[in-house]
Amino acid sequence: MNFQAKFRYTHSMVQSLTRIEAARSVIEVLPLPLDQVLLLRNQARQRATRNSTAIEGNTLDSREVGRVVAHPDRTKTGMEQEVRNYWRALDWIEEQIEGKRSITEEYIRELHAIIIVRGHGRRGVRSDYREQECPVVDSATNAIEYGPPAPHDVPALMKDLIQWHKSPMAAEITAPIRAGLLAHRFVSIHPFPDGNGRTARALATTELWRAGYDMRGFLSLEEYYTANIGDYYRNLQMGLPMSYYDGRHDPDHTQWLEYFAGTMAEAGDSLRKRAEGIHPKELRSAPWEQLRRIQQQLLSKILLRHLEGEVQAFVFTAQDLIEWYGIGVSTAREWLGKWKEDKFIQPERENLVRIHNYRLAQKWQELIEQARNSAPLKKG
Repeated sequence: MNFQAKFRYTHSMVQSLTRIEAARSVIEVLPLPLDQVLLLRNQARQRATRNSTAIEGNTLDSREVGRVVAHPDRTKTGMEQEVRNYWRALDWIEEQIEGKRSITEEYIRELHAIIIVRGHGRRGVRSDYREQECPVVDSATNAIEYGPPAPHDVPALMKDLIQWHKSPMAAEITAPIRAGLLAHRFVSIHPFPDGNGRTARALATTELWRAGYDMRGFLSLEEYYTANIGDYYRNLQMGLPMSYYDGRHDPDHTQWLEYFAGTMAEAGDSLRKRAEGIHPKELRSAPWEQLRRIQQQLLSKILLRHLEGEVQAFVFTAQDLIEWYGIGVSTAREWLGKWKEDKFIQPERENLVRIHNYRLAQKWQELIEQARNSAPLKKG
């Protein structure tokens, strides 16, 4: 194993880590209104999707992102496909964590295949590493900002990254720092022709969530990156030479990690204050704790439809599941059958014979109604 992850714990980094733990300890245990929890999770997913794709030049606003995700059948443009893919990637990450899947090269290649926008035709299950040089170019000046490693070095570098991530040395590093290292090393290797930035940010999310730093699904770092995109790029670059082989192959990551931990601390502080502000005196447990991640994700998508004022927001079809989750017909039918047995949904028959549509059970409809009524009416 060649990658050793050089960095040092600085005073500011330790302060940030302390703030992160303080925020996490409050957010994870504080009883919150059920509709607000659903709304906060949905808003965080929306912000993460919007801002991670905005870094790459996507101009869709939050409301447009919600509309695209709620209605995948209406996706037409590349930007719409991009946000839909990133949202789906975040859903997929949740599902992999629920299945206790670890990060491997296969995992990363599958994650990238979900994120990347492709043309018409059947999508591959996993992406291949690049086979050509892929310099990072400034869109305004056309100047080369970064020269990644040569294609023939990529497979060995990715294998080495995964070996480091699985090592006892990496396991001893606190999760926020490990997530920052994983994302930075990945984006330095730049293993794919396109979509490396989005995949790096999704990898950081994976590492944080699997280590218990999802903060109940409320955490979104991407919006803090776009708030000052210059700071994001400057700390990502760390003043290193243009070529990977001239210093980026073995850098000191301290500057990036100070920024990454500071950003996470800022996000955690904001979430903690908001959670404390809506904390009710009455203690109630969240009713969806017994639900699988896929069912929780369905509630979020139905909420997006309801926020758009759609009349039949609570009604969906097997085809909707196929579009939302990228599954086959038989899997969609299996889920629907199980959800019907669990009284999570109820079928709506046509002509008293065939079932085409399904509707959320009444208690879940009422929860979404509450979340919709408490949502702020603003664009952006």
